[in-house]
Amino acid sequence: MRKQWRKRFFVRVLLCTKIFFTVLFFSACDTQSSSGNSGKPTYVSPSIDKRGRFRKGHIRMPASTDKNAVKNRNKSRYYYHTRGKYRRK
Repeated sequence: MRKQWRKRFFVRVLLCTKIFFTVLFFSACDTQSSSGNSGKPTYVSPSIDKRGRFRKGHIRMPASTDKNAVKNRNKSRYYYHTRGKYRRK
């Protein structure tokens, strides 16, 4: 009876440590964010899409991390659509 109890206890402890280290491993995998490369534009190489059409290579500019970036972009878009140089007359 005592040996069975020890065996069950050992199995439970082993299972708990496995779960703990698995959670720790998966949470530690993404500690380094990709912010080191966020300030540089990257080149997207040409490829062929799923329909078989050729997609040209281009430069992808970095996305802004500023909290007001979306608001500023919308304001600018509104300005150039209503008062800008290229508006229809």
